[in-house]
Amino acid sequence: MARIYVDATSGKLTRTDLHLVRLTLNDGTVIEDLEPRRLFPVNRKEAYITLLDKSEKEVALVRDIAALDDDSAAALRACFTEYYRIPTITKLLESTEKFGSLTWRVMTDRGEVTFRIRNRHSDIKSFYGTGRILIRDTNDNRYEIADYTKLDTHSRHLLFSYL
Repeated sequence: MARIYVDATSGKLTRTDLHLVRLTLNDGTVIEDLEPRRLFPVNRKEAYITLLDKSEKEVALVRDIAALDDDSAAALRACFTEYYRIPTITKLLESTEKFGSLTWRVMTDRGEVTFRIRNRHSDIKSFYGTGRILIRDTNDNRYEIADYTKLDTHSRHLLFSYL
């Protein structure tokens, strides 16, 4: 089957589960249980959305959410709200380093968390000019600091000792 490009003129998406959508094409074809994923989740959140079947093969592509009808766009955004939920770090409480691995105890918008960072050079990404920082822990969980300039002095000190 060839790749299907989805926009308001070709089909409609309906959310069927926390992370799944149904694609109904204008010719009446219905494709169930598609899992939407952002191809560029950091810098192009609203563009290039792939729709994967149960075997994780691409079935369709949304080039831009803005090109969808309002209901389809809302369905994708609702799926992404659940799937791409990233805790926001509001305060760094403690940081220790042992054998090259960092352990951070932080306060997030969901409570206190302790996690390990394997490689600070590849697992802590700073988006210069924006204040945004993404962190990946050893379990491949992601955390975000929306704007490091809004952190308290102690948190910024701990953060900058590893950037």
